[in-house]
Amino acid sequence: MKKKINRLNRGTLNSLIVSFTIILLLLLFFALSCETPDIVTGEEVKTVEGETEESQNKEPVATEKQEAEITLWDYLEPKGRLTLMEVIDSFMSENDHIRINVKHFRSQEELEDQFEAASLAGAGPEIILLNFDGTQRYVPANVAKEITSNTISAVDYSLFLDGLVEISEYNDRRYIIPFRSFDFLVFLYNKEFIEEPPENFEEIIEYCKKVNDPGQNIYGFLLNNNDADWVIPFIGAYGDWIVDYSSDSLTLANQATVKTMEFLDYIYNQEKILPSNLEYSEINELFKSGNVHMIIDNVNTVKEYIAAGIDVGVGKIPCPLQSNKNPTPLISGNGFIININCYGKELEAVNEFIKYMLTEEVQVEWTLSTDTFPVLKNIDENSKISNDALILNSFQQAKLCRGKPYDKLIRVIRDAIRDNMKNVISGRMLPEDAALKIQEDALRLRSGDIVEENEIDGAEDVGGTEETVEEGGTEEPVKEETE
Repeated sequence: MKKKINRLNRGTLNSLIVSFTIILLLLLFFALSCETPDIVTGEEVKTVEGETEESQNKEPVATEKQEAEITLWDYLEPKGRLTLMEVIDSFMSENDHIRINVKHFRSQEELEDQFEAASLAGAGPEIILLNFDGTQRYVPANVAKEITSNTISAVDYSLFLDGLVEISEYNDRRYIIPFRSFDFLVFLYNKEFIEEPPENFEEIIEYCKKVNDPGQNIYGFLLNNNDADWVIPFIGAYGDWIVDYSSDSLTLANQATVKTMEFLDYIYNQEKILPSNLEYSEINELFKSGNVHMIIDNVNTVKEYIAAGIDVGVGKIPCPLQSNKNPTPLISGNGFIININCYGKELEAVNEFIKYMLTEEVQVEWTLSTDTFPVLKNIDENSKISNDALILNSFQQAKLCRGKPYDKLIRVIRDAIRDNMKNVISGRMLPEDAALKIQEDALRLRSGDIVEENEIDGAEDVGGTEETVEEGGTEEPVKEETE
């Protein structure tokens, strides 16, 4: 009986051991199949959250941007070509997903003809660098893309020189992005005789009365009265203008034109401080020789006078009689026109390139390397500009300039003003009659066909038509061609 009980006890014990072992195995299996949560500190939580937020806001790296290849056509002069290639190299080094090919032309006409033909065929370069007259041809031909926030988001026209903005439009829409300014008149004075430029013509008249000696060809001031561009600025000083840019309507029959003719009559016929029979070339030589102390001339002649040994100063053209406003010379420039066939990643690349070209750094570099001026109104706050008196003072006049109307229109205006102002200066016509006759003649000339106008001496476009030059080698990775 006792043996039987012992056997039972041993059996029960064995059962308990087996059961306990099974339970332990089950518990161990359950523990291994479940992940134990990590204990995260507060600092680690902040780090994780920061990394998540950074990953969401992080700019895509260059490799994530779409690669694009665009072509630019230009007809720049040699200094401009060299500067363009250097700037493009810098741009591509910072934007390695964009490749820019460049093709140079020796003349504007060649570029315009080939661009229009290529664009009409659905091809052509994505972008061209051309003067502002280009819109007059390309917009009606439907080959230029309108500049809107949807095409070029980086462009803010309120930052540009007002005169260039005026001629950036065609039928109240914009088709060109200003890049460089040039070809405008400034006031020049010989620092040997004039310490500070006069603020108004009352001061000029008084100075001339003191120093004029016609027998010795010595004059305090001379004005080129053989060209209308030297007289047009005074119309702006008297509060009106020669044209309505939005409609291209002639607006010459106004009180400002009358006052301008009266001003000419006063200084030539009443005060008699200026000779009326001198050509531009004579005025130019008299200033170089030191016989004339103050003149108005194109900004690109400054280096010419410095080379002649003149300690030349530059200023704004002084206010005419009975006006507290500085004259407003005509100003030209060039800018970017985008092919109407440009879309997608190529348009995005063009957008990035134009944004780069309008940076303060590029605008300043181009100013120091070429004979052209910036288009950004506030560029004179840059120390490289503000520390150069000639560039700074020239740019102050550029800020006051009005946009030069397209070629055919300005030729009509020039011819009408030139012929009638000579009649006023010679005393054959009254100022008020001349103003009406100017408008009538301009309308008559505009309705007819004008073949050619005499070129303005000393007022060639600094960035104008390119002469034939010897081409240099191509710089990689920019593909550079010359037509």
